[in-house]
Amino acid sequence: MNRKIVFVALLLVAICVLTFVAACVPTGGTGGGNGGGSGSETVDVYAINDFHGEVDNMPRIAGFLAARKKEGAVIINSGDMFQGSMESNSNFGKLLTDCMAEAGFDAMTFGNHEFDWGLDNLRELSQSSGVPFLGANIYNWDRTAGWGDFADDLADEYVIVESGDVKVGVIGVIGADQITSISSQLVQTIGFKDPLPIVKELATELREEKDCDIVVLSAHAGPQDIVGEEEDYSKPSTTAGLEDYVDAVFCAHTHAEQNYLVNGLPFIQGKRYGDYVSHIQFSVDNGNVSVTAQENIAYNKLTSYVRDADVRRNVDQLIETSNAAIANERNQEVANLSGGLNSSTQIPRLVCHAMAECAEAQGYDIDLAICNNARNSLSSGSLTYSDLYNAIPFDNVVYIARVSGKDIIKEMGYGGQSMWRVSGNAIEDSDSVYYTVAIIDYLLYHQNANRNYNYFPSAFRNGATTPIPLTKDGVDIYNYRLITRDFLLKTSGTLNVSPYTSTNNRTDASKLTQSVNFN
Repeated sequence: MNRKIVFVALLLVAICVLTFVAACVPTGGTGGGNGGGSGSETVDVYAINDFHGEVDNMPRIAGFLAARKKEGAVIINSGDMFQGSMESNSNFGKLLTDCMAEAGFDAMTFGNHEFDWGLDNLRELSQSSGVPFLGANIYNWDRTAGWGDFADDLADEYVIVESGDVKVGVIGVIGADQITSISSQLVQTIGFKDPLPIVKELATELREEKDCDIVVLSAHAGPQDIVGEEEDYSKPSTTAGLEDYVDAVFCAHTHAEQNYLVNGLPFIQGKRYGDYVSHIQFSVDNGNVSVTAQENIAYNKLTSYVRDADVRRNVDQLIETSNAAIANERNQEVANLSGGLNSSTQIPRLVCHAMAECAEAQGYDIDLAICNNARNSLSSGSLTYSDLYNAIPFDNVVYIARVSGKDIIKEMGYGGQSMWRVSGNAIEDSDSVYYTVAIIDYLLYHQNANRNYNYFPSAFRNGATTPIPLTKDGVDIYNYRLITRDFLLKTSGTLNVSPYTSTNNRTDASKLTQSVNFN
């Protein structure tokens, strides 16, 4: 064979080999991790939010999520997981933390209700949990010194999860203004910074330094809280540039079912109580990330998917074992109701009546009792303590405080506050005339975003009388739910609910500036 022809043939073979090798070398792109340029791969991320202790829904959800985890999915929780039921509250979140670990959750973001049992409990829970707790914008805070360092004894800023050859970074934050959704005395040493600049900084770190291909934000906040708009429930009109940093935002807190794109950035939220499991599927193709599926899967549709029977059985056993310890108290009948009571006004009126009776029994001469809305309504008929717990699951302590008439008139003008009037005397709309009230700690100690008392500031002025909590022998925290239970247990037969279902002299805030007769 002609040597020239052989040379040309060998040269062509060499060129073909080099071309093939070059085609197999990663080219980089928006991603920086193992899957950044290795061809097309898909990653599924599933999330729940605002579960609020709905333990009965956990076995099915855990079985569903565990099966997805075995398929390579990333599983996250966007907060308010524990608080809301006797079954969960009685162990301060430990039961559902164990259930999350069993299901294979990769991370949980702190919600405002995670703080309801104080920072010490939260530190213990976060440090002992098999699931990382996230809160990248939770910082130490002092009234005099201001902001301190990141509160790394409570939370992590992010986690990195590997799914096949793809690295997924998950950043967790809580809405900055949600410091006002927590009873202020519980969070005097921490605060929540504006999450937006923190998210952008950490997303850059995850991509450029940690080689993450996908970055998602798990936010215990509505979309508008993250991007800086006021409205919590409608579709945001801006992304504040987030689409250049994260690939999706899993939302929470507003208890809405949300699923939309804004400037190409997915926002999704699955309502509450496990009503939906949120799901986004990503495709990573030569470093470019795209969304190939985005949906909220209804709880009753989970049965159409393959589920992990062993995990479901193990979660069932965890719940059964935990519930056995509280069975007697949980099933205790505390009253029989002559009619149903709604959560917005009627249950709060009943609770205020119970608070007033308790205060008077302990020797306090009060003018009225004040609390805010319940979470769930109550049906007529037999009422168990577990039912009552689901209606008012909070551990709010009742205080006796001296507050100005002006503060009372202002606060009782809002629809969210209810009362039970004890004294028929007129309340003067004055900043210098004071009255004695029984009031829950959340309202009494409420602070605004600047950490100033803004509901009843008169109770904390110089020279003001220090508020005194109602107590009971043998009870560490005599909260307003226990006070209501004790009040109901005193009733014989069926409780007449009519004093709470219609506005009367004791419950009509519009008559506060008038003298009234209770006869």
